[in-house]
This record gives sequence, structure tokens and C-alpha cells, in this order.
Amino acid sequence: MYKESSIIYFDNSGPENTEVALRAALKRAGELGIDHIVVASGKGGTALKLISLAKEDGYRGGVVVISSHAGFFKPGQIELSPEVRTQLEKEGASVFMGTHALSSVSRSFRVQWRGIDMLETIAETLRRFSQGVKTGIEISIMAADAGLIPVDRDVIAIAGKSSGADSAIVLRPAHMNSFFDLKVREIIAMPRDQS
Repeated sequence: MYKESSIIYFDNSGPENTEVALRAALKRAGELGIDHIVVASGKGGTALKLISLAKEDGYRGGVVVISSHAGFFKPGQIELSPEVRTQLEKEGASVFMGTHALSSVSRSFRVQWRGIDMLETIAETLRRFSQGVKTGIEISIMAADAGLIPVDRDVIAIAGKSSGADSAIVLRPAHMNSFFDLKVREIIAMPRDQS
């Protein structure tokens, strides 16, 4: 037995792919009956676009927005403004900012001593697909650990390289302490060239 499904391959990574990636993810969510979408959105723009398209498409599932942790770009700085966070929450989205599942405190060791550890190895391996696929897996772990998505049903994760979205996947999420239970089920969209 097998199933056929189309995959969108963008020529390049980047925010210009956002609307196509979001629409493809919403379409696949409808086809599979998926009721949770997790989206990476630092400043909230991609999440707001997803919510707008979800309303347009009649998607009634939950949207979980994962933003960068405080201090990710600059000590003490929070990328997601309180106003945008409030707007997302008024639209019914759950918003989470926390330690990135595939870097945590080990990132400081890499930056300080130019080393590499197991988490960085996992992250770099996933980046061979795309930055968005790696981030999609990472935000799914973060959302699962925050109790915002189920781990017994498939979800869709959407992410990109630096802004916008160019990757979307269907996966069965897992908690950080049971990482090997995580299963990528389908690739909905990803860039062919990640440069």
C-alpha cells in the first residue's frame, strides 16, 4: 500500500515563499484532519499571516506560535513585542518563548570554544534538509514540552531560514526526553537551495 502526495520544492529559501508554504500547510492539515499547527515566528508576522489564511480557509485547529527566547539576538532583548503577542493571543493562538530544544546551554560552549556537541550535530544534520525543517522539528519539541500540542497525534510544523516560512512538515511530535519517538511523516514544502 502507498499514498501519493505532492511536495512543493522552492528554488531558493526565503520569505518570498511564505504564503505558498502556509497555504500548502493549511491544505494538507485539512486533508489529513490535523488540528494543531506549530509555526516559528520571531516577530509574529508569519504567525499573523498564518492566522489570516487559516480564517480564510476555514481551518479551525489550534495555532501555536514559537518565538525566539529572550536574549537570542541581544542580552535581555525579546524579539516578539508585547503588542503583537497580545494580538496573536486575541486571535486564539498560543504563544511560547523558551530555550531552543536543539541548542540550549550547549550553544554557549560552541560560541565560547568553537566546539560541537550532540545537539549541534543533530541540528546540523537536520539542516541538510533545510533550516526550516530543522526549526520545524525543534519548535515541535518545544511546543510538546510546554504542553501546547499532543504527542499522540500528528501535527504540522512551519518554519523558515531567517524570516517568513519556506518549509512545512507533518510529524508526530515528542518531548525532549523522548526525542527518538519523534517521527517526520511528510514534507509538505522545502527549498531546494538553502544558501
